[in-house]
Amino acid sequence: MCRVLGITHFDYSRHRNIVERFCELARSGMVMAGDPPGHEDGWGLAFYQEGRLVVHKSGINLLEETEKVHGILSQAQTSPVLILHLRKSAWGDRLSTRHAHPFHHDNTVFFHNGVVYDYQGLIPAITLPGLGADALDTEVLFYHVMSGAAGDLGRAFLDSASVIKQKHKFSALNCLFSDGMKLFAYRDFAKEPDYYSLYKAFSANSCLVSSEPLDENLHWELMAKEEFLAIDLGGVG
Repeated sequence: MCRVLGITHFDYSRHRNIVERFCELARSGMVMAGDPPGHEDGWGLAFYQEGRLVVHKSGINLLEETEKVHGILSQAQTSPVLILHLRKSAWGDRLSTRHAHPFHHDNTVFFHNGVVYDYQGLIPAITLPGLGADALDTEVLFYHVMSGAAGDLGRAFLDSASVIKQKHKFSALNCLFSDGMKLFAYRDFAKEPDYYSLYKAFSANSCLVSSEPLDENLHWELMAKEEFLAIDLGGVG
């Protein structure tokens, strides 16, 4: 249960206001019916510098570390893609840097909004080494995807999503992930479609994907259920 944001052709000078508005979702972002306000259970971000993945994450409320995020991004300045995540834990492990998103392997990074309730059933199919003994649903999902990647990350993700939809119980499979060559985005949900939303927008040469619209001057289009985007970081498309 989270909020996510992805921006291709990220430029801090151009996208700073978008980042600020996304950070405010830690306080004001939509929550599910009956949930307390806030997405305050940690944060994470990922971008690429000279082709190398850079990841920062924390179990601290982003409202307390917003300046840290701005410091990281102002120093980076630009990246082919930036992904940000605000966590609202479904597992009672608030303030856990270990379980903050993203999870990554080599140059591939993965963020998720939703819950796979019976994720333990995915573990026997995982062949990629390194899964933590205390791994929760998103980490398990990521390792399941990477176990089948073999050069086609998008296909591997869709295969894992199909397994979950056929055999497992989940709230949503909203995901943003990247291998440094493409930004992938997927929206699917089994409940609360108003909460488990993903919107896409285009601005200059950037594509933005966000849990909630962040700039009234952009045209935000709600992604359809089961819509899958693979955006080439060499150009919007």
